[in-house]
Amino acid sequence: MINEKHLIIAIDDSELILTQLQLLISNQTPCAFKGFNSGLSALESQELHQASLILLDINMPQMDGVEILRKFAELSIQAPIALLSGEKGLFIKNTAALAELHGLTIISSLEKPLSATKLKELYSQLQSQNTSTKSQHALQNYSKDEIYEGLLREEFCAYFQPKVASSSGAIIGAEVLARWHHSTGGTVPPSQFIATMEENELIHLLSYSLLKQTLSLLSYNRDILKALQFSINLSVKELEDIKLPEKLESICEEYCTPTSQITLELTESHLLDNIKRALDVLLRLKLKGFKLSIDDFGTEYSSIKQLNELPFDELKIDRCFVDGCSTQPNKRVIIASTCEMAHQLGLEVVAEGVEEIEDLVVVQSYEVESVQGYYYYPPCTPSEFLQTVSESALQKSHSSK
Repeated sequence: MINEKHLIIAIDDSELILTQLQLLISNQTPCAFKGFNSGLSALESQELHQASLILLDINMPQMDGVEILRKFAELSIQAPIALLSGEKGLFIKNTAALAELHGLTIISSLEKPLSATKLKELYSQLQSQNTSTKSQHALQNYSKDEIYEGLLREEFCAYFQPKVASSSGAIIGAEVLARWHHSTGGTVPPSQFIATMEENELIHLLSYSLLKQTLSLLSYNRDILKALQFSINLSVKELEDIKLPEKLESICEEYCTPTSQITLELTESHLLDNIKRALDVLLRLKLKGFKLSIDDFGTEYSSIKQLNELPFDELKIDRCFVDGCSTQPNKRVIIASTCEMAHQLGLEVVAEGVEEIEDLVVVQSYEVESVQGYYYYPPCTPSEFLQTVSESALQKSHSSK
């Protein structure tokens, strides 16, 4: 629960709305409340920097909410913001997207009037935001030397998130994900070491390690895994190495595994500036037999250009479009157009981040070939992955009888 030291600020040109908000907040919470009937008066107040939450009306005379958001960014306002408006939902979502481009934190986008029920939902989101912020502050910053020592001690381990066929739910492969089993810090997620690895030219050591761990698992369990496709994330930094195709091919030969069983995933947001250099390496990776996938598709403006110029086999629709697509028409439009374009280009489509049955039904309707997400399976250890694949195959065998 938000305590009494927290301040909620509302900016709305309607005195009636401000009075209603004050009553609602005082009745529902012990929080302090401050209302401003114009953006200018709010921006001149030092209390703005003390707020735990800002409720902002978008449609106001003289200085509207869009301009206020720009001013918030200039003032480096850190408080989470809830957008309030009588406009249609899509307009609010577009405004929220602009705010996030400004670097602001949008905790919710709500149509007016704000009811007691909506206020409770807002509190829940604010609590999640506070928990997340505390969590981020608690994150350990690992140095280049610590990470390098971890690599030498082979503390970075491959986890596997199964990829399933959209039509049948059968496991057809897995994405290989990195986890650091730190000697004192427990299991460390990629967000705490990938950037440092890329900045200090260590990322290739991680990629080689994950590939070797995957191929080792394959070589010892070929009867179970021989039909599966494994996806390894590749950093664009690695495409600067002109000998990369030969190095990856050599590792596959060492473990007697065909390169065609390995898909290399690249995130599209990092490709545009390196496209000429990347194309040379990517074409030769294709000649070596590797499959190529463009990850996080649709999150950058370069998407169409990437597809036109680079030799991909697969396109992965980012989870930000998949999550909630069953209730958000604009997301369905993006998924539909992406699938149509990809299929016309001869690419297979993977939907990432499927967590709800309703969203699964939507992506299935657009004939995506495969799906990843917690609705089916979370990332798991090698032993858990082997057990999951075995159980899936056994279920398939029983159902076919």
